[in-house]
Amino acid sequence: MSLSAQGAAALARTLVQAAGIASLADRFLKAVCSAPGIRYGVCYWREAASDSIRPIASHGVALDLLPACSLQDLDNPIVYCLTTGQARHVSRLDSLFGVAGGYEELRERLAAADAWLVVPLLDKHQMAVAVLFLAGTAPGLSVWTADPVWQELRGLYDAVLNGLLERPGSDALAQTRQTMQDQQSDTRGRRRLLSTGFVGSGPTARRLREDMLRFADSSLSLLVTGETGSGKDHAAWLIHQASARKGKFVPVNCAAIPKDLIEAELFGAIRGAYTGAVQARAGLVAEADGGTLFLDEIGDMPLGLQGALLRLLNEKKYRPVGATRELPSDFRLVCATHRPLLELVRDGQFREDLYFRICQLTLHIAPLRERLEDVPALVAHILLEHNRAFPGRVAGISDNAIAQLQRHRFPGNVRELRSLVLAAAERTPPGKRIQTNRLVELTSGTHEPMNDDTGQASLQRLWRTESLPEALAAFERLLLEDRLRQAAGSRRVAAQSLGIPKRTLARKCLDLNLTGEEAI
Repeated sequence: MSLSAQGAAALARTLVQAAGIASLADRFLKAVCSAPGIRYGVCYWREAASDSIRPIASHGVALDLLPACSLQDLDNPIVYCLTTGQARHVSRLDSLFGVAGGYEELRERLAAADAWLVVPLLDKHQMAVAVLFLAGTAPGLSVWTADPVWQELRGLYDAVLNGLLERPGSDALAQTRQTMQDQQSDTRGRRRLLSTGFVGSGPTARRLREDMLRFADSSLSLLVTGETGSGKDHAAWLIHQASARKGKFVPVNCAAIPKDLIEAELFGAIRGAYTGAVQARAGLVAEADGGTLFLDEIGDMPLGLQGALLRLLNEKKYRPVGATRELPSDFRLVCATHRPLLELVRDGQFREDLYFRICQLTLHIAPLRERLEDVPALVAHILLEHNRAFPGRVAGISDNAIAQLQRHRFPGNVRELRSLVLAAAERTPPGKRIQTNRLVELTSGTHEPMNDDTGQASLQRLWRTESLPEALAAFERLLLEDRLRQAAGSRRVAAQSLGIPKRTLARKCLDLNLTGEEAI
């Protein structure tokens, strides 16, 4: 039910007569909480030289029972509203998981509410100086938001608030504006980091950078998806670098660690916990304390270990292999996969509860074929790095060569592009530009990894084998031989195309008695 004309006029008079900011908020909240479906109202204010926002007025709940909210907790709707100047309507509180302590404490205090609405209070420069927080039923909050009378009164509230802030002797506005300018300066710095680290000038790349910036300071778990070679691990690292976390970025490739060792690798182990454990070792979870734990290829994590990971995420505690005492670790979890996790859930290969726990936020890295407009910028970046290592080696790349690259579909994504450009750079005379004929691995726009006859015959032999280990070893040899051939023997280029360290490739070549020139 909308406020009557008489009620609106009375509220307008009492707002205009308010002598201070807290008094103004108290009068407005008292009236708002009389609307159907709105049970609680709070005004949060950011004090100067403080890293938190505190309640200065409330209705429906005692002021001294309400918690302050840290400005570091950007996943808290109240903090998000203040720092971005955008309203938040949370129609289902159970849709938010793992939000920092201030949120959970406030939710406990306002247990009778099942939805929240947070709206910014703006100064004349359109900067948020405070927020109004309302809690109640989702329909009640929606009706209030759509009511034109209430929104006119909210506009009057903003006008009176600005009048109070502009009074002689009041420095609240100047202090708040300086705080916001400091935050904007920090945001600009992080934008520069992401723009130089995640290369691309097209709309897809720009949107990805905006998402990465938005996710950087959240404590929610993030799932990065995308095809192999698209740069998921690099995006995860950039998000950590742009965050306020002071700890390390700790990457773990769940597919590369043997299943019988991954638990000890993650959680650590005490001396004698298993054969060969001659001394205690700290795990990667301990190393990530205060930082970011990045689980790459999370879809390959053994099913038995998924339960332990879920418990770790819920309780922020873990137990080293063989230990009886639990240890704490405060980390932000970022996972990545190229596999369809929901299909794995349906097939019983991935826990459904863990899936929903790790994808509180999601970031999809588009394949390179869907953002070919970024190829020129990516090539320029790759050549810049190449010339830093080998000064004066390459003068650039021709327009025709760029056009040929943009006709390629890049099944290996950015990793494949990098391999192509580096291989072409090594074939280009010093001081010259890369020409079309110097590009490798491209024949009529098609990726041809091996001679068809040779490849088919080799694969047919693998299908007929009766030994899986022998087949895997043979396939590995076949793949390495082909990549070394395409890279003209350069182990550095071959290793980059496979996404493995050069020393790993060198060891495999030694084991398999393969030849390959050391990268110059």
